[in-house]
Amino acid sequence: MIQNGLRSIVFFFVFCGAVFGQERETLIQSVNSIPGWVATGSSADYNESNIDEFAPKLASNLRAYGINGVREQAWHGPYGTVRAELFQFHAASDAYGYFTVLRRSERASSSDSPAGTESFKTGNRLHFWQASYVVQLEGDSRATEAIAKVLSEKIVGRSQRPPLESHLPTTNLVAGSETYILDETNVPTIEGVSPSSFGFESSAEAAFADYRVNGKTAHLLLLLYPTQQIAKKYSDQINASAPQLTSSQKRIGPLLAIVTGASDDSSVHSILDQVHYSSKVTWNEPQPGLGLGPIIVTVFTFIGILLGLCVIVGFGLGGMRVLMKIRYPNRAFGRPEGTEIIQLKLDQGLTRKHLSD
Repeated sequence: MIQNGLRSIVFFFVFCGAVFGQERETLIQSVNSIPGWVATGSSADYNESNIDEFAPKLASNLRAYGINGVREQAWHGPYGTVRAELFQFHAASDAYGYFTVLRRSERASSSDSPAGTESFKTGNRLHFWQASYVVQLEGDSRATEAIAKVLSEKIVGRSQRPPLESHLPTTNLVAGSETYILDETNVPTIEGVSPSSFGFESSAEAAFADYRVNGKTAHLLLLLYPTQQIAKKYSDQINASAPQLTSSQKRIGPLLAIVTGASDDSSVHSILDQVHYSSKVTWNEPQPGLGLGPIIVTVFTFIGILLGLCVIVGFGLGGMRVLMKIRYPNRAFGRPEGTEIIQLKLDQGLTRKHLSD
């Protein structure tokens, strides 16, 4: 039985890998079908097991955000050669997180490219995020835009940002500065605070963004923990290591907000006052037990109730007949000309009758 279970698990992962690989192949074929564009060289496919061969410096980030696979392919067309890298993640929020980290590391801002949900450009490279994909195209701008449009039309799925992003204030936000962080390697440097003090090993997630307040740039770091007790634990640790942040942070339940880079208290509070968090609690009543014991008790309870009703009805009818015979003899019941009860007369002699011809 254990072997069958292990085989089922292995088959499930192999099947999922094949499905995801087929999706990337479909995107490649959609570009191959464009008139005038021809695939050049051999394509390469990578997954979590050999992602170090693709990009050793990016491997840790790709694993942290749940990479499913990477596909490399080049095409040659009317505007020259375009090199493409298709990063596929397990979820849209994971792809968005990697996209934001890549955008901040490139120090780029959002572009006006119609491809994808969000995009940015650095030199002759175009990056865009859509659903569970992050696509990087390198080449002539006309070529990258043309291929990006085709790929964007073929990618299916919702481009859903992480829920934590909704807690970032929108007033004075620097567009394109939002970053979704899942590990300490990408967390911004804060003086006096070690990256390990933020509690990513306790399943914390973070969002980082820039704000323009009074002509200066301030930074907001949001940390969301599984419970408010864990949030208080790490908030106390941060206050102990960096007391100067005591007046620059705010904790609401499991959400911790820290403002850095602001020179005055008014700028700090103008950001912190916009941070809100509300939780919804749903109370589910326990389901009734369906064990053998409760079922038997319920059945015999109904049987007892039914028997009790039968006894009450029987005594009621019998008492009424007796009362009627006593008060009204030979009227309603017990009249000689009427037979009250059908009798079998088993002790009566047999009377034979013969049919005459």
